[in-house]
Amino acid sequence: MANFLGVFGHVILDYIANLESLPEPNTSVQIIDRQRFFGGTGGNIARIAARLGVPTALASFVGEDFPPEYRDALAADGVDLTDLCVVPGTSTPTAWIFTDRRGNQVAIVDQGPMKSAAKYEVLSHTVETSEIIHLGTGRPEYYAKIAAMAARLGKRVAFDPSQEIHYVYTPATFRSLLRRAEIFFGNQAEMKRALGFVNRKRPADLLEWADIVVMTRGDKGSTILSAEGKVDIPAISSRRVVDVTGAGDAYRAGFYAGLSRGLDLRHCGLLGSAVSGFVIERRGTQTNIPTWDQAVARASRHASF
Repeated sequence: MANFLGVFGHVILDYIANLESLPEPNTSVQIIDRQRFFGGTGGNIARIAARLGVPTALASFVGEDFPPEYRDALAADGVDLTDLCVVPGTSTPTAWIFTDRRGNQVAIVDQGPMKSAAKYEVLSHTVETSEIIHLGTGRPEYYAKIAAMAARLGKRVAFDPSQEIHYVYTPATFRSLLRRAEIFFGNQAEMKRALGFVNRKRPADLLEWADIVVMTRGDKGSTILSAEGKVDIPAISSRRVVDVTGAGDAYRAGFYAGLSRGLDLRHCGLLGSAVSGFVIERRGTQTNIPTWDQAVARASRHASF
């Protein structure tokens, strides 16, 4: 199988609960409502990209309790699951997210086998069969092996440490992966951290290492930097905003949907903006995934496709 995109990152079960108020230590409170959602940076990007018509492989480690219905959902959208690896004796990465009526939030995360990925075998099928290797959340030591394999095979690498840039990476591990990357993704806070790691001041300075730098800016849109200059992408309005969790993953999937079809960076960014706009209209990162035609229709407000 030939894939355009090979995604490395977490595949997580998200349990989201609403409370009247967060409990004080050594007390308990009643849950108002709770839901389980399929999530994780790897699962989100792979499933959304595949729904948009991008031939996509997913590489991740899950536990023995990984729900068959999550696997079935990924497969139904066409994701290559050869490298979705079940590790015996472990539990699937899980996040419990508690939110009160004032919007305060507490999250508890079990990394499962992803925390020990450095000691597992390299999931080579995804690297061997994909044109672009997306390195998302996960252990830097493991991704160093993946990036080295990608370099040997002449693959393009996108580096997207996401929120883990703040607590998993050191300047040395960050720089070792950035120098392998053709594309670097990050939001404004992550970009600031990245610049600190390389002792630079402006996002454009990261072009010393990567060919393309993509910075998402929430409701202010996004900025794409390359040797051709700077492209500012507007946020494309949604029908409503319910939950912004996963908007960044959706943007990346939309970006890749354009890239896989040979579109320029502006059109890729507009597709990313359009797709993220769909995802935030419902709670859950995979509950409102658009089709390619739906994404194009919304992105066409700003450019012809």
